[in-house]
Amino acid sequence: MWAQLLTLAGVLLGGSISYVFTSRLERARNRREMVIRWDIRKYEAFVEYLAAVTRMARTCGQLVRARGWDTLAAEVEPEAGRKVLDEFESARTAAYERVVMLADESGIGAASALNVAVWKLEWFGRGVVDDCSVADWQEALSIYTAALDRFQRAARANLVVPGEISARQIERPLPAPRRAGDDIGAKQRLQEG
Repeated sequence: MWAQLLTLAGVLLGGSISYVFTSRLERARNRREMVIRWDIRKYEAFVEYLAAVTRMARTCGQLVRARGWDTLAAEVEPEAGRKVLDEFESARTAAYERVVMLADESGIGAASALNVAVWKLEWFGRGVVDDCSVADWQEALSIYTAALDRFQRAARANLVVPGEISARQIERPLPAPRRAGDDIGAKQRLQEG
């Protein structure tokens, strides 16, 4: 009879230990899956937010082109540009709220600073800033670029993306583009020589 009780106790103990280890492994696996799911959601939120912000900035550049402030931007009809800007601002607002839901404090702070920077560009684009010059536009553009870099660094940290990004070095004015024929002539000279 003692042998049967010992056997039964061994079976119960073995089953209990197996259950505990299996439960812990299952919980750990579920936690990993949840982290992956949230990282995917964070990535999507960050990309959506960046897309809306950069579209706003680009549209603002198009709107100030008529004043000669952003000669690299495509021309846009002012009324159409303002309408598109409204759409991008709505998309930015919604995307920002997703960022607030998913990012840590540094990410939210960087997104808030980027909001302020792109709003300043928007004011220039809409023409609501009085007594402004091309230098004011360029300063606002530099502040926007720095805020964009800061947000991207914060987003990478939130997503635990390895490596560093460096600040953008945008040379203004841009060097003149080379003509396609120039490159062909150089290749021909190299082949002949």
